[in-house]
Amino acid sequence: MSNGYMKRSVILVSLFSLLLLPGCWDHRELNELGVVSALGLDLSEQGKVQLTVQVINPQAYTTKGEQGKTPTRTLTSEGETLFDAVRALMTKSGDRLFYPHNQVIVIGEDLARAGVKPILDFLERDPEIRLFTWVLLTKGKAEEVVRAPSDESLISAMHMMLLVDDYDSASKGIPRNILEFATMVYSEGIEPVLGKIEFYEEKGNPTYQLIGGGAFKEDKLIDWLDAGEARGYLWVHNDVNGGIITAYTKEGAENQAQADGSSGLGERISFEIIRTKSRVKPVLEGEKLSFVIDLDVTCNLGERTDNKETITKEDFKELEKILSQAVIGEVQGIVDKAQKELRSDILGFGLTTKRKYPDYWNQHKEQWEEMFPELEVEILVKAVVDGQGTVR
Repeated sequence: MSNGYMKRSVILVSLFSLLLLPGCWDHRELNELGVVSALGLDLSEQGKVQLTVQVINPQAYTTKGEQGKTPTRTLTSEGETLFDAVRALMTKSGDRLFYPHNQVIVIGEDLARAGVKPILDFLERDPEIRLFTWVLLTKGKAEEVVRAPSDESLISAMHMMLLVDDYDSASKGIPRNILEFATMVYSEGIEPVLGKIEFYEEKGNPTYQLIGGGAFKEDKLIDWLDAGEARGYLWVHNDVNGGIITAYTKEGAENQAQADGSSGLGERISFEIIRTKSRVKPVLEGEKLSFVIDLDVTCNLGERTDNKETITKEDFKELEKILSQAVIGEVQGIVDKAQKELRSDILGFGLTTKRKYPDYWNQHKEQWEEMFPELEVEILVKAVVDGQGTVR
């Protein structure tokens, strides 16, 4: 066989192979896509799903863009289901809406109280929605949060994302993504909690704040958690990564106990959280089930407003005792809230029982809602003050 024949054969095979390669026949240019950066989900007055989307306007970021072009635009639709509302947006948007770059989903209070399972089905099923997208609650309407401007970023969804990324600087918010939230909704022995996003004007300036959360029973919102309760929840779930713990000094606590008001600013201590570890341990003795919440906390001394020096070993022991009691107080607060007010196992005691004592769980899971508020809980804290900063 000649070399020329071989070359022609190779060329023909290569050309034929090109015909079988996938092409870009269905591609769209960026200016033909509406990149969605935030979703807002509400319950309309008619009982339908109301969808609000924040769409990035790429022309606002080009030198050839129109003067005064806003960085985002907002669209709203309604539907019998979330999928129906998504498709209804196509009657308003000239672009094909593109969801894979969506940063955050905000759920309004009315929809959360009515139940979130119907919307979770679409969020898990649709391939364009990433399961690691953050989900947040808001009091009032999600539409108002999605439409709100931001002084921190041209795209307010990015501002919300920055708050989620920095939540551990205070550990007073509870960010959860779709996968984490759905897992809690559909799991036995644990009830869901979502972080809460607030929007308001502070001295005339638009402000977002990620603080507190919302507690659920099954898939329905039942109550709100404040900032302290949110951190107590994070302690139990081994999810505190930073923040400041403020407590009274020994003298300040004594003065506070004797007075109805504040004992002044000169008797407080602030600790900076460095490292934490927490474990929830079910203890079964016969048929009696109880729980131990065991925490290790390492902090630096960040501030003493009484201006006293911390030098001796006894000084540090006193600080560690104060720190330990402060952490116990935060954890006890959420335990009491969950058992006495919510009567909802947001702490996941049932799940830990199921893992350690599966036979016991299978025998008692039908009565867990009645058992949970009566469980005895012991909180143990090993606190270490590792440093006291530099006093110049």
